[in-house]
Amino acid sequence: MLEYWYKERRTLADFRRGPLGPYMDGLAARLQERAYSRSFAVRVLGNCCLFNSFLIDQRIKRGKEITLAHFESFIDAYLADFKTASKRYVGRGYVWGSLKHLLSYLVDICVMKPLAPKPLPPQYRWVLEPYLYHLQEERQLKANTIQNYRQALCRFLDGLGERTTRKGMKALKAENLEDYITQHIKESPENLRNLVGYLKGFLRFCALQGYVVKDFSSVIPSIPAYRLASLPKGMEDTDLQRTLNVIPKGTAVGARDTAIMLLMMAYGIRGMSVVELCLEDIDWQRSTILIRARKGGKEVVLPLLEAVGEAIIQYLHHRPETRFREVFLGVRAPHFPLNGQDISTLVRKYMSNAGVKKPKSGTNTLRHSWAIRALAEDSPMKAIADVLGHRCLNTTFIYAKADLKMLRQVAMPWPKER
Repeated sequence: MLEYWYKERRTLADFRRGPLGPYMDGLAARLQERAYSRSFAVRVLGNCCLFNSFLIDQRIKRGKEITLAHFESFIDAYLADFKTASKRYVGRGYVWGSLKHLLSYLVDICVMKPLAPKPLPPQYRWVLEPYLYHLQEERQLKANTIQNYRQALCRFLDGLGERTTRKGMKALKAENLEDYITQHIKESPENLRNLVGYLKGFLRFCALQGYVVKDFSSVIPSIPAYRLASLPKGMEDTDLQRTLNVIPKGTAVGARDTAIMLLMMAYGIRGMSVVELCLEDIDWQRSTILIRARKGGKEVVLPLLEAVGEAIIQYLHHRPETRFREVFLGVRAPHFPLNGQDISTLVRKYMSNAGVKKPKSGTNTLRHSWAIRALAEDSPMKAIADVLGHRCLNTTFIYAKADLKMLRQVAMPWPKER
């Protein structure tokens, strides 16, 4: 409530008038629940109070009448006569940084409608919009995956220019498309195998819908990939220890990151398994930890190693009190659960700080390191597959190639010259 942040009755009355008055207490409570600092919360609420006064001047009487255009108009008016001697310019981003909390709250309580995603460019909306709908409804892809398709295909279609019209697509020929696609693939920031998949699927869809005269998916060059073609890249024990040593000690961030790194080093789990670990997954009485299923695998209950348990307990002393059940949260407000990208970023950062250089450094390197160590200690392949969460043993066999001790036993002697 507002009383948590303000004491003056006149101030409270000013907040509770106008079209935003009925929602100010709820916004104040959300800022308190998410553990924002007093200075930040007062700045947010103060700017929202100014916005409320602006709405009163615009003769807006109810929250339902507020639109995104009112937010934009207020920012224009706020900055119109703004003067400062400070070297730090207060621009739209500064004001919007406060108002976005209000907008998010109004959307969540259904006072305002959710913001519509940025519309597709009109020149190729007619072809891309049905395909994205097909990915959602027919293929049942997740929203973040569809967003990846959208970004990659927008860059592709932007490069086609005028050929993205209905008439231009009908006139496309393989020879016209081949050179452009080859150049686009070379310059694209996308993962090449993903990009090839995006383009092939899109061009097949266009052919089935009759948007193009033939299926051009065969024009897309394949990116060769061979099963079991490369050794998994692991880390030596000394590298693992160096990586742990660079994590700062005695801080909330350091306690959290130490627990995350030890968890991944000790069990070889995926970054997303760390993200999804909940408080109830750790059974302190039985000293076990539940690793949830990922990628079609299965759940597995493992002994809670003492070092891992101690690290998690150290972190829990710093963990903010929130409604979230996930173990690992952001240290700064609003203390949301970490995501897979956060885990990958911190692993790469600490490996880099420790001077550990491995191809494609990240969470998979820790996972591979655990599997290679388990093989070196003669752990059964089935046990390794269970811990890694593999449903099929064939998925685990790639690590057998890294079992140098076993390979030495079966190696043929080098023939001597006669």
